[in-house]
Amino acid sequence: MILSLRAMGSDDLSLVEAWLADPEVARWFLAGSTIEAEIEELRRCVMGDEPTEALILVERNRPIGWCQWYLCQNYPDHAVGVGAGPADVGIDFAIGEPGRRGRGQGTVLIGLLVTYIRGRHPDAAVFADPEASNVASRRVLENNGFRLLAERPLISEPTQSIMAIYRLLPTAATSQ
Repeated sequence: MILSLRAMGSDDLSLVEAWLADPEVARWFLAGSTIEAEIEELRRCVMGDEPTEALILVERNRPIGWCQWYLCQNYPDHAVGVGAGPADVGIDFAIGEPGRRGRGQGTVLIGLLVTYIRGRHPDAAVFADPEASNVASRRVLENNGFRLLAERPLISEPTQSIMAIYRLLPTAATSQ
C-alpha cells in the first residue's frame, strides 16, 4: 500500500462530490450540512479564499480520500469548543472510495497528515472531533496516538450530535 498526500485542486471537486453522495460518507461528513455546502467550502479552500488546506489521499496515483487541516486561531469558536489553543491545528478526514475503507488506509492517512502538519507546525497539538458514534474514525485517531478528551456536542458544529474530541500532543510534549 503506497499512499501519499497532494494538494486538492479544483478538478478534484467532482470526485469529492461523488464521495459525499455515498451514504457511508454522507452519514458522517454531511451531518447538518449538504453536499453543495461542503463542495463550496472546499472550492474556497482550493482557491485560497479559506484558511484551511485541503489534501487528496492518493494510492498509486488514484485518489481514494481527502483531508483538511487548519490553524485553530482561524476558527476561534471551534477552538474554544474543543479546548485548543490558537497555535493548535484541527483536522477532518475521510476515505471516499468504498473498496478502500476498513483496510488501514485511514490510519495511514492520519499518520501522513500529522507528519505533514508537524513539518509546518512542530509545536502544535492536533485536534479532531468525529461524531462519538463514528467508531472507525475514532479507532484511526487512537491508532495514531490521539487521546480522547471529552464527548459532548459542539456549538461550532452544524449538528447537535455528541462529538468525540481527540488531541495529539506535540512530539516534544509526549517525549518529556
